[in-house]
Amino acid sequence: MPKMYGWVREVVPESPADRAGLQPGDLIRSINGNVIRDLVDYRFYVADEELLIGYDRQQDQHEVRVKKGIDENLGVLFGDEPSPFIRICANKCVFCFIKGLPERFAPQHGLPHGMRSSLYVKDDDYRYSFLFGNFVTLTNLKEQDWQRLDEQKLTPLYVSVHVTDPDMRRKMVDGPRAGEILEHIEHLGSIGLTCHTQMVLCPDYNDGEYLDRSIRDLTALRPIVESISAVPVGLTKYNNMLPVENLPSMRRHTREEAEAIVDKLEAYQREFEASDPDGNPFVYLSDEWYFITEREFPPAKHYGLYAQIENGVGMTRFLIDQWARTKRRLPAQMPEHKHVTIVTSTMAEPVIAKFVQDMEKIENLDVQLLPVVNKFWGEGITVAGLLCGQDVLDAIFESSERSDLILLPRVMLDNDGVRFLDDITVEEFKAKLSPARVEFVRNAPETIDAIRALAGITRGGERKLVRVQSRL
Repeated sequence: MPKMYGWVREVVPESPADRAGLQPGDLIRSINGNVIRDLVDYRFYVADEELLIGYDRQQDQHEVRVKKGIDENLGVLFGDEPSPFIRICANKCVFCFIKGLPERFAPQHGLPHGMRSSLYVKDDDYRYSFLFGNFVTLTNLKEQDWQRLDEQKLTPLYVSVHVTDPDMRRKMVDGPRAGEILEHIEHLGSIGLTCHTQMVLCPDYNDGEYLDRSIRDLTALRPIVESISAVPVGLTKYNNMLPVENLPSMRRHTREEAEAIVDKLEAYQREFEASDPDGNPFVYLSDEWYFITEREFPPAKHYGLYAQIENGVGMTRFLIDQWARTKRRLPAQMPEHKHVTIVTSTMAEPVIAKFVQDMEKIENLDVQLLPVVNKFWGEGITVAGLLCGQDVLDAIFESSERSDLILLPRVMLDNDGVRFLDDITVEEFKAKLSPARVEFVRNAPETIDAIRALAGITRGGERKLVRVQSRL
């Protein structure tokens, strides 16, 4: 019997599920006779307007009929997404991030609680690829997986190609059928699916002629392949990468190497833009390349629909444009003197510094920009999403600035927004910084809303009652 998935965590009030009597704690085991194995099954079968839902409550089995609009959500939220039975990666990629993690719960690393457990889960699950844009290698698909992809049309997928040369991909990915990536992508196309692809570029591995071949091979598979992104390899101080056959140990790109890669890929972009009716560059550089080489970010039209934004492709341009559109909402002044600390990563510092210049125009407001060096993973890791809570706390304490408001990127936290990578909870973090107000923001509008709230301005634009000393 297939494993089942659907433990209901929450029922949305007044939703079809609520009206049908479903409750938190129920197990949705089938919809219209189909077993619900995971979130993909649920989303596929719940799309119908008339549903026969089989569910368990405590030890009893029940069925209920539900009618809903074709675009209406059933109204249930689950506890494990997309599945508690995650497909584990069988590959041994030479640059695997898991190899860059410290030993779990190792006191010698000075961790207060140990690392977040989910970091050590090495997934390679096509369901995560479809639902959340996670990249998969396509090396572990069985016949029943291909049948399901075909039946449910799980498209587009996000595929880690890295290199198309079969021998080099076997060395880099070192997994079952690793050298058959082009055949796997062709198989996707044969069942009507498309994919976005990525190449994690590693010096002396898949650059140079290998990179040219990969681009040519993937271009030949358009429109099955919708885009290619190139990302520089990221190595932590814990990495212990051994040479693969006659290849050297893993290392980061030098500035000169990064310049050469950007030049090469920009030439491809110009070629594709000239031949594409929509001016689509097809090949994209992740934001890190522009930071490394200190080049200007392309305009928004370069990124189209931002299909690979979760892979760091266009994220900075999106933020820059978002800030430009919303900064007019910044207040002109604070009712009394205030101090704000903006925490960011070392990579994003040049961009966030321009936002801070706009904030500094607010009367009675002092703004401190605090780029945090990643001491835990090593200074070569420069993105905000890999900053640990203790490193951030240390940086704030070392700055010796008193703040009324401390703003941090929400990406530092887990999906639920409750803990950092090093397992420090938000509650613990805020307690150490009291009485300062601490907020985690996702984007420019949330940042501006936090500044406006500090000025006593509500979302509707009305200033809250502020006690003003009489001049009489």
